[in-house]
Amino acid sequence: MNWVVFTILAAFFQNLRTSLQKKLNKNLSLVASAYVRFAFALPFAFILFFLFHDFNVVSDIINQTNFIFFTFLGSILQVTFTITLLYLFRFSNFVVGTSLSKTEVIQIAIFEYIILKDKLNLLGVFGIIIATLGVIIISIKDYKLFFKNFFSRVTLIGLGAGLLLGLSVVYFRAAALTLENFSSNFDKALTTVFFALVIQTIIITAYLIIFEKSEFKKFFDNKFEICLTGLAGFLATLSWFFAFTLIQASFVRAVGQIEIFFSYISSKYLFKEKITFIEILGILIFIAGATLLLLTRAT
Repeated sequence: MNWVVFTILAAFFQNLRTSLQKKLNKNLSLVASAYVRFAFALPFAFILFFLFHDFNVVSDIINQTNFIFFTFLGSILQVTFTITLLYLFRFSNFVVGTSLSKTEVIQIAIFEYIILKDKLNLLGVFGIIIATLGVIIISIKDYKLFFKNFFSRVTLIGLGAGLLLGLSVVYFRAAALTLENFSSNFDKALTTVFFALVIQTIIITAYLIIFEKSEFKKFFDNKFEICLTGLAGFLATLSWFFAFTLIQASFVRAVGQIEIFFSYISSKYLFKEKITFIEILGILIFIAGATLLLLTRAT
């Protein structure tokens, strides 16, 4: 059950990264703030990767066409997902889209079956659907607004965001699994993280140079928060990817939605927000779905 431990760690570090980015969002543009999760995680990936390998291994990995293809696809899709999510925030009813982006877990299960031929039994399918429903219930703050705007453009954008994230996760897992010469799952995960971050950093650096060059100066002014965000982002990504090498990504992402509880606990105890009946219901539904998933893996 190591995958459960690393999934929870991934969710914890992702929530920490998100919390740190909230402060950066006040000082940086949205794209520059998103850039931090890639570019400033890269130095940590670089150091750890070359502690395990010498420089000669890079050329060997580059020659593995399936790995490079899947990693490039996953990287492009994740960057596109990030931009799509940022675009959602421009809408006054963005909560509808962001809530529906949580369907990524269901979409991951479908894509894993199509692309990787990974199958789920009926108990696993129900567990994923129930856990996802619980998270959506928790994430909706205004139900009147949600249902009023359900048949709107933000619904399609939210589902599209879930699709992009779901596909990126599946291709990252596919990339890691192609590294058959690597005996360690951790090494497969680390290698995939390193190459993905290189690709993503290059893409968004080019964007900032062309469209938002002034943002680079702001990085130095916020260097402490940026370094912490980069470290938290690196630990989150590495934990996610390691879990992906141990089990199907749909299980990992479903249980990983426990991140919403970390953010909820932060909000409750830092900002003294009150818990509502609907939120309690969502928590119980999520726990029921996650329990079904764990029972599925135990049998």
